[in-house]
Amino acid sequence: MIRYEFLNNTPIATLHQAFLSAFADYQVNMQMSLDEFAFRLRRDGVDIDISAGAFDGDQLVGFCLNGSGKWQGEATVYDAGTGFLPEYRGRGMASEMFRFMNPQLKKSGFNQYLLEVLTTNEPAVNLYRRLGFAETRKLAVFRTPTPLSSTGTPHEEIRFVEIPNWDLYETFWSGYPSWQHSSEAAQRIADSTAIVEYHNEQRCVGYGVVTKSSGLIIQLAVDKTDRRRGVGRLLLKALQDCVTTSESIKVNNVDENLKETTAFFEAVGFKLVLEQYEMTLSL
Repeated sequence: MIRYEFLNNTPIATLHQAFLSAFADYQVNMQMSLDEFAFRLRRDGVDIDISAGAFDGDQLVGFCLNGSGKWQGEATVYDAGTGFLPEYRGRGMASEMFRFMNPQLKKSGFNQYLLEVLTTNEPAVNLYRRLGFAETRKLAVFRTPTPLSSTGTPHEEIRFVEIPNWDLYETFWSGYPSWQHSSEAAQRIADSTAIVEYHNEQRCVGYGVVTKSSGLIIQLAVDKTDRRRGVGRLLLKALQDCVTTSESIKVNNVDENLKETTAFFEAVGFKLVLEQYEMTLSL
């Protein structure tokens, strides 16, 4: 008999093991250490009290890890990872878990549910559509086969900052980042990131944020009046120099409606490797 309950009494080691098992055959490599898993939960703002699990006896066989916060002005739950052990798939358990969770989430004051799903993961896409989720954007994931070349001597206009000006940075945006790349997410993992700014005549006109261990670009933007002048390329190279491993910098979840942004990444040598739908459900 499968039972559904919130995960507030479930140890993180149990969640980690279930996560690895559920995503062992995923289209993207999701295998990670316990420390990396804990980092992911922190970045995504996961709240175990509102995250749900499916149990077969004492075994955790499925889960929905939920983050919480404001999204586009609304109190929002973010699906930071939903998965089931292979032998428990195809039984309608995901639908049952959402039916268990959603009334409680609404009662707790949340207005919407947000998630991302690979466009090629048709079973999951169709499930979310049946549950009432609607697509809001298509997001692009880019990779480069090798690290960008080092800058050598740091460019004089590049500055490393410890106190970021998020209000200023937002004025450089042409759109808005995904949940995992929001300013709130960057602040949750501030101890693991590096932030660089480009200054023109003592004025910051561009910035970038990178996770030092993985090379994941959290944010990158340049003032509209200073684009097409090589600022973005210099910021990217400075961010690559901040990465503490041999990893190439990575770019996730770029809004495909931002044609100038996607063209920039392709021009500097990144390749589109997969796409995701961003989807929302009103609770």
